[in-house]
Amino acid sequence: MMQTLLESKTMQAALEYLKEDDARTLKEHLELVAIPAPSNHEELRAKDMLRRFTELGLEDVHMDEVGNVLGTVKGKLGSPVVMLAGHLDTVFPASVDLTPKIIDGIVHAPGITDDTRALAELLTIVRAIKETGITPIGDLVFCANVGEEGLGDLRGVKHIFGKKNNIDAFISIDNPKIGAVVNKGIGSYRYRFNFIARGGHSFSDFGQPSAIHALGIAIAKIAQFKVPQFPKTTYNVGVVEGGTSVNTIAAKASFRLDIRSDSQEELKRFSSLAIEAAQEAVEEENRLRPHEDKAKVIVEQIGDRPSGTQPDDCLIVNIASAAIMAMGLKAEVRPSSSTDANVPISLGIPAITVGCGGRSGGSHTEQEWFDPKDAYKGPQKNLLMVMAMVGMDGVQEAMMPKFKS
Repeated sequence: MMQTLLESKTMQAALEYLKEDDARTLKEHLELVAIPAPSNHEELRAKDMLRRFTELGLEDVHMDEVGNVLGTVKGKLGSPVVMLAGHLDTVFPASVDLTPKIIDGIVHAPGITDDTRALAELLTIVRAIKETGITPIGDLVFCANVGEEGLGDLRGVKHIFGKKNNIDAFISIDNPKIGAVVNKGIGSYRYRFNFIARGGHSFSDFGQPSAIHALGIAIAKIAQFKVPQFPKTTYNVGVVEGGTSVNTIAAKASFRLDIRSDSQEELKRFSSLAIEAAQEAVEEENRLRPHEDKAKVIVEQIGDRPSGTQPDDCLIVNIASAAIMAMGLKAEVRPSSSTDANVPISLGIPAITVGCGGRSGGSHTEQEWFDPKDAYKGPQKNLLMVMAMVGMDGVQEAMMPKFKS
């Protein structure tokens, strides 16, 4: 079936168009990466994508309540409905210089691949469909979503799937390996542990409980946690803040804890253990420094990414793998990761994360780079994949069925 679709004259014309459009795709890629888009502050890049979607002639182009930008290529029958997405946000604050620099053909810029490349691929795929007259059977929804990174906490896709919708399958372009297919979502709980004490002068108020001392005891306890290998579970204290000066007993201190697991049950269990450890740490600090003013801890959950799994041979994985191999590439079902696909996977909706074109490295660092050589192969295989899912009028029926909740 994939070969029939691939060999059709219209699909061949679209694939050739994507190759010829490669220079324009890179130009848009460089324009987009220069627009700041920190998580929870993606407005400028979202407005730019809204303009581009509108100019391309997508239907029902709009920005939703949380800032996701959406547009649709309507199909002949309107079913099934497949969403192809790339996230707007990057891990970098607005103060970071995002100006792309090309050195020996390699583009250097923070966020150049994760996930700005996906946005550029969405645009060239829309152009290929429009310019070559592809008529899908089902609807293809293009989405530039907010809040994938860090404390964005998947808020964009949570909003989409948190209300009534007719989406039958979801694909996120968000992996640096062109043949990657990720079908499992690592869940995570994130917390801010806030330690509070009266504080005081290090000499004259010696004996007062210290927020920093209590924090240190808590981190030492958490660092000794043993984790299961299966389901894989990890934890990390990534940020520590607090204190006033070297000669001040700290009145405030905090740390941020990330817990990840393939299992929702393990997330809950380790969360309980961490909170218990923090409470014990405060009690120990108060016993060591018996004073009427006691230290305390307030725990605030700042992130909740659901986990979920799908079989390696499920339909959506098989379709994606077949499209990758039909394009002469190597398909690789990759280990679990934390992406926008986590949300639909956790709800039982077919969803995967796939790779973009080109080569890259240095993700999440200011040294991120992108090699655009043959990058058009990414949107080529992604177009073939989504058209196999929604079907092409006169060529092939949709391979993706309606999702039954």
